[in-house]
Amino acid sequence: MIGLEEFIDLLPKLVVGFVLMLLYIHLSGKGSLAPISNIDQVGNVVLGALIGGALFNTRIDLFAFTASVMIWSGLMLFIRFLSNRYMEVKDVVDGEAVCLMRDGELQTGNFLRAELSVRDFIMLLHQRGFHNLTEINNVWFEYNGQLTVDRKGDENTATALIENGEINHEHLQRLKFTSEWLLDELQQREVKLTDVFYAEWHHQQLWIYPKLSEPSPFHLKHKK
Repeated sequence: MIGLEEFIDLLPKLVVGFVLMLLYIHLSGKGSLAPISNIDQVGNVVLGALIGGALFNTRIDLFAFTASVMIWSGLMLFIRFLSNRYMEVKDVVDGEAVCLMRDGELQTGNFLRAELSVRDFIMLLHQRGFHNLTEINNVWFEYNGQLTVDRKGDENTATALIENGEINHEHLQRLKFTSEWLLDELQQREVKLTDVFYAEWHHQQLWIYPKLSEPSPFHLKHKK
């Protein structure tokens, strides 16, 4: 049981920890505590351990407690900033999606790359409501451990080609397009690559969402 003296010593850490958590959430966005990637989840666990472990440890004073939480939070914010700004950093930090099934054929060589067994793959499909491989067209193992599944006969999931002014070359290769084709499409529309916030391929069309533009996107039909 905590006595009055211990509670008085604990109170500053509680207040500082609460304020730092609010500041971290405010700076990193609402999605920070609902982790999208593995690095988010690990970062949240470590941050919680730093705060929780130091609260009842009398050997850790308020300065050391504040400094450790701020350093870790700053490191996570810096990594998040770089990941959102540079696609190469995001690929290193979060990893890349791995194709496990393409056009109804299992990509057996990619299961080792994804570090996923066939049994776990089937279990994840069953959890998604798929009971037979014959009903599936494409499956991608995303960097957050989730599966993106395209059922046969359904329209394929939209594929991102440009993210914040950077071309996603992996997705272009997936669709068997080239960066030259993409840049030519942008030039025909008189849109600069650096002005594109997001572009995706869907319904056999290229949909372009410029930065700071109206909500309705431009769209370009693919030219053979």
